[in-house]
Amino acid sequence: MTVLLFDIDNTLLDFDKAEYDALGKIFAHYHIADTAENRAIYSRENKALWRIHESGGMSREALTSTRFVKAFEALNVWSDELNGVAIDAEYQTYLSEGHELMSHAKELLSVLTERRQEMYVVSNGTSRVSRPRIVEAGIAEYFQEIFISEEVGAHKPSREFFDRVFAQIDSAERKEFTIVGDSLATDILGGRNAGIHTVWYNPKHLVYSEDIKPEREISDLLEILELVGE
Repeated sequence: MTVLLFDIDNTLLDFDKAEYDALGKIFAHYHIADTAENRAIYSRENKALWRIHESGGMSREALTSTRFVKAFEALNVWSDELNGVAIDAEYQTYLSEGHELMSHAKELLSVLTERRQEMYVVSNGTSRVSRPRIVEAGIAEYFQEIFISEEVGAHKPSREFFDRVFAQIDSAERKEFTIVGDSLATDILGGRNAGIHTVWYNPKHLVYSEDIKPEREISDLLEILELVGE
């Protein structure tokens, strides 16, 4: 039986909703109009920094201390009285409170546990945000271990991240692994870099790039039950 490695954000937990709610609270606190345009500006600045980080060009600390500075500057609300680190800490507190599950996530994990499926979390994130969300969602108990990039000391899609994860799993060299995730750039590419099977969770029916082609594609998490068999 293959060992399953699950991404968390937008695979098992609804990160989009958690992010939406957290950003709304930040906008309210700093008296920024909560409009689609302003949200798009934040998203643009944040994603640009994440791309740099994931390519190895920026540390996570630099990203988190900078993103609200960049976003607030783009929104024309930045002032020297503000502190980017403090704003981000506030944002992460709000973010850690968002633990809504993706459709069928808990049902899937419950059935897999009944089948004695070996499962692990492999997530790019911080302990402060990721662990409370996983615990509050009531799914921590389903996993043999939870691997978060901040704690691992490397992040997906690097081979180093997976090597460090496998080093902590008993008899990993004798096991077959499959990663399940929503991100082509981190989960699927990361799985390919690590030489393991890949399943792209794609409920929005996006089109994948030929450069990063998943081995399997699903739109409903319960389809995983068919992939791993009885």
